[in-house]
Amino acid sequence: MEKEYQLLRSTFEDAGFTDEQIAFLSKHWYIDVLARIRINSFRIELALGSYEDILLSAAASVEAEAAVGNAIYMLPSFYNHDCDPNAHILWIESVHAKLKALRDIEAGEELRICYIDASMDHDARHAILSEGFGFHCKCARCTSND
Repeated sequence: MEKEYQLLRSTFEDAGFTDEQIAFLSKHWYIDVLARIRINSFRIELALGSYEDILLSAAASVEAEAAVGNAIYMLPSFYNHDCDPNAHILWIESVHAKLKALRDIEAGEELRICYIDASMDHDARHAILSEGFGFHCKCARCTSND
């Protein structure tokens, strides 16, 4: 990450920006932006339909990683995480999001989705959320150590 940060900083400097203009560009700022992008992005997967079968299924979904990238979708990015979610995002044709209730939801109750595989055990969920999303989950399921 240090190398990428330095590359970004030097790009601004090479473009003639002054130290005053790029004073915001600290390592902390850079890490914070990357974390926000990571937390609010969703995988992009291919829906087939010619154009050389979508370039041979995007080179076999970039050699079997299954997704071809990530994108930030404004409204779905507002949903917070819960290891026992009350809603789930369904992707229609890989571009449109639809929210599905997983149980009855009380009026005024916050809609929450699970950012990860909710079937994992407590320690695995905590490790992924901490390392991959930058927060420690304090939902009811995690505080009960389920």
